[in-house]
Amino acid sequence: MIPHTFGGRILDFQFPTSWQQLNQEQLRYVFLVITLFSPVKAKTYVFMRFTGIRVRKRVKEGWLCTFRLNWHKKLRFILQDWQIRSFLRQIDFISEPNAYPVRLDRIGGRYAIDAMLHGLSFEDYLCCENHYQGYLYSQNVSQLKALYGFLYKKKPGVRGSLKAAFSRIKEYELVSVFLWWGSIKLYFASLFPHFFQPFHQRTDADQPELPDLMGAMNAQIRALTGGDVTKEKEVLQMDCWRALTELDAKAHDIQILKSKQNGHK
Repeated sequence: MIPHTFGGRILDFQFPTSWQQLNQEQLRYVFLVITLFSPVKAKTYVFMRFTGIRVRKRVKEGWLCTFRLNWHKKLRFILQDWQIRSFLRQIDFISEPNAYPVRLDRIGGRYAIDAMLHGLSFEDYLCCENHYQGYLYSQNVSQLKALYGFLYKKKPGVRGSLKAAFSRIKEYELVSVFLWWGSIKLYFASLFPHFFQPFHQRTDADQPELPDLMGAMNAQIRALTGGDVTKEKEVLQMDCWRALTELDAKAHDIQILKSKQNGHK
């Protein structure tokens, strides 16, 4: 339950205002309800869960609700529809894209890597992006499971292997993996704006257009190796942050060069 105060007949709650303010228990619940319900219904469930308010019945003035202050004192009050709508607007962020990466610490007996992907190799980063794009195109859940395998690692030893092997992954947990990578993409786009350019899809396409992932991957590797194949292994093992920093700088240099060339025409 979120922090609250009560005084002067006023019950005041301190609502979280962004994804990064949610703790792990709250994150798990939010991922569950946004998987199962429409945005409005999901926010209603979140409001009830986070505040601890219980709706008892519909009355003429609105909704009869109760809230337990402690084990021996319970408040009874009426909430009107406009008040509920006002409360729900405070948690609109759960139905909006998240540009700051958050994730569940643990799923299916495995533990998450760094939320910002520090320490993830460039090779694994490329694999993750391929699986993410593959899911967007095919809606095949196996792509999300593969993405999960890169982002969540089992603990070393027999016990860690057994725990991971016999744990089942729930649908909302896979949704959380998908949203984590989506938030990573938004976050990286703000950090590396020269490299991450919008993909322009044909407006007359009958279905989502799958980008040339292999071509894009090879182009990125060539940019980092300078065409020297002997450096490819070193580049693939590079931390993805370092690789993206270099790619963004190279993309910026190319943009400056093109701008100068266009200026001379």
